[in-house]
Amino acid sequence: MYKIYFAGDLFDQKHITGNILLARQIEELSHETYKCMLPQDWECALHSAIDIRNQDILSIINADLVLFNFDGVDLDSGTVVEFMIAKMLDIPAVLLRTDNRNGGHVFGEDWNLMALGFPRCAILKHPALTMYNSLGLHEMHRTMAQSTINAFKKVAQEKSLLSSHEEILAAHEQVIKLCGSGLKDLISKQLLHEIISTKIEKGLYTKTPTARPSTQFFHPQAES
Repeated sequence: MYKIYFAGDLFDQKHITGNILLARQIEELSHETYKCMLPQDWECALHSAIDIRNQDILSIINADLVLFNFDGVDLDSGTVVEFMIAKMLDIPAVLLRTDNRNGGHVFGEDWNLMALGFPRCAILKHPALTMYNSLGLHEMHRTMAQSTINAFKKVAQEKSLLSSHEEILAAHEQVIKLCGSGLKDLISKQLLHEIISTKIEKGLYTKTPTARPSTQFFHPQAES
């Protein structure tokens, strides 16, 4: 079983409903191989902005893979911060865009160029309005979910940039330290060792150094 951190907007009924519908389809179609962790399920139970931030970062650290909803004319700022943390920890990621609009950024990209080019990332583009009109609500989510599962399988097979338990641990400790605000007091070194060891056992971190992999683009229309 792989734990998926599901990052994206969760500020209104549309966001919350869309997140849970897609998460349920990912879990169902993968036969629970991929289990989604949605921040909307715990954030209201926390007492302060820093508590929410720290819990979200800890959930990213604990995640095997990360799914980022990259919708909007400009990306949600919190989602971008979470994306950068995940990349500093070398966690395989899928970037999902369902927005029919072009972001209007230079070079014809859908979002700011500073969020492009990171390794161990798969980019999926599913225009939701077009899919809804042609497939209907249920089949739209099933199609997105299956495409996301396929992307997870591919990106998880890319060899990691970090090549030893010591190097992986050092990267995590550095990120935790630099995030500050009491984060290092919330996760013990023993637990961090266990999380990293489990990911190595799952093959998400490889022990041999490799050349820098390029960002993959997947075309859903070509998938079976």
